[in-house]
Amino acid sequence: MTPDTILHTSSQVTQRIDELAQEIITRYKNQNPLFVCLLRGGAPFATQLMFAITKHDPEFHPELDYMTIKTYGDERVDRTPELIADLLPTTSADNRTVIILDDVLDKGGTATFAHQYLTERHNAANVDLVVLVQKTVNRPTYPTATLYGFEAPAEWLTGMGMDNSNIAKEASRWTQSIGIANS
Repeated sequence: MTPDTILHTSSQVTQRIDELAQEIITRYKNQNPLFVCLLRGGAPFATQLMFAITKHDPEFHPELDYMTIKTYGDERVDRTPELIADLLPTTSADNRTVIILDDVLDKGGTATFAHQYLTERHNAANVDLVVLVQKTVNRPTYPTATLYGFEAPAEWLTGMGMDNSNIAKEASRWTQSIGIANS
């Protein structure tokens, strides 16, 4: 088994998340946005981002909730997105800016589904997408994220939320670097 090819080291990832935190503070200050992390992939990125936002502006007070949308299975094939777990009933997105946080923007299916769901079901006033990695692919339904950390090729990526199920369930998801899966 060949190790993953590293695209971005853990220190590069930490630095870029720090920069994204500052961009978010500047862009959304005094707007009271709701951050929605898409589980499982978005968890490492969202966690690090929330810490970075609070470090840079202790008065920002980010509110974070979670949704689970299943798009990919163990076989690395995308399918029609399916809502597995919704926001908590006590979370209100009504007439608010919602910022979806995810590990990667690939073909855009999950982002499109989440955007429509939050707008139609939860009455979000505006939905933005912030991802750690935006793949360089043609996406007719969701062309680009509002903010992203890195661009990457259309390969299967690992680390910072992106797993390599060809090795094991959840393999490499919690690695702090970002790489291309070699197995």
